[in-house]
Amino acid sequence: MTEPLDRRRMCAALRAAGVNDRLYSVEGVHEPAAPLPDFHFLRLRSGMWETGLFERGEYAVTARFPASEETAACHELLRQLLPGE
Repeated sequence: MTEPLDRRRMCAALRAAGVNDRLYSVEGVHEPAAPLPDFHFLRLRSGMWETGLFERGEYAVTARFPASEETAACHELLRQLLPGE
């Protein structure tokens, strides 16, 4: 069973792991003023959580989850940013 996780707790885990805060954007919780040119994201669009990578000026969505599955979306972003965890 996946441990319940929300965007705030996920961002705290990323900070604790030492992930550069310019490397990711999490809608409504962590949107750096000066993100890196390529960064990972978690955002809500049309009732779906989306994770992926923003690169070359475009959002490349790698996974989608219903709005009710914030935990699954957060775990997906953690897997992208903390491989092997």
